[in-house]
Amino acid sequence: MEREDFIYCGIVLCLFLLYVIYKMKTKELFHNKIKCFTEIFFFFTMSTFVFVLSSIGIRYSMNSMQAIALFASLFLLCFSFGCIQNNRKTYNTNIFIYLGLYLVLLMSITFFIGRPTFRFRFDRIFSIYKGSLIPFHTISLYFNGYASTKEIVYNIFGNMVLLVPLSFLLMIKNKKYNHIFRQLCIIVPLVVFIELFQEITWVGSFDIDDILLNVFGPILFTFLITRFDIIGKIRSLFYRDFIKNKSIQYFLYFISLIIPVLFIIKTIVKIID
Repeated sequence: MEREDFIYCGIVLCLFLLYVIYKMKTKELFHNKIKCFTEIFFFFTMSTFVFVLSSIGIRYSMNSMQAIALFASLFLLCFSFGCIQNNRKTYNTNIFIYLGLYLVLLMSITFFIGRPTFRFRFDRIFSIYKGSLIPFHTISLYFNGYASTKEIVYNIFGNMVLLVPLSFLLMIKNKKYNHIFRQLCIIVPLVVFIELFQEITWVGSFDIDDILLNVFGPILFTFLITRFDIIGKIRSLFYRDFIKNKSIQYFLYFISLIIPVLFIIKTIVKIID
């Protein structure tokens, strides 16, 4: 391990010890064991993920699908834990955790995983390829024989669904986000920031078509899910214990631990090697 890695591990260990001391003083460590275990496990999983992002060698060995699987497991962990706790406070807290998990995953995919190391060049903003500023220019190239089917699916469909989870979680959080305009007030600045930051850091390139696809996806999704009042039915699942069987709740909880545990073990093995 390099010196920076030792420092990072030391910081994580100190934060863990502070957490244990705090929980012991509040006596929550013994009265709500599953909550403390979930928080500790969540903390170590996210700490490991941050370590992977900061380590170039490990980062490049992790692809986007692996990251999505990891965060989907953490999402399920929080969801099943909420069902087990079954109280309004936990349900409300979980919504913010879901949003946080999604934003971390989004930034990881767009700036770190499989991307070159940051190289800041602010002057690149003034030399953006002109074709990237023409709406539908890049999209038309995809369908004129300049790209493979895989590239079309990845760049067209992938960009359309990239911000859909954010649209969904905003609607789950508050009914006011059922209106697409309120969503766009958050989504559009976020997408523009991602495109510009990718350009100035050399991890990607600015393209107006990416912005159009990123915005069109949530618009279409919101129209469909609110047109038939599907979102109202789904929202209720996030704020109540709809899985009454405790065995199923714990089964989902422990199933959600598998991928994060494998991820932590894999990272440790890579560090030792």
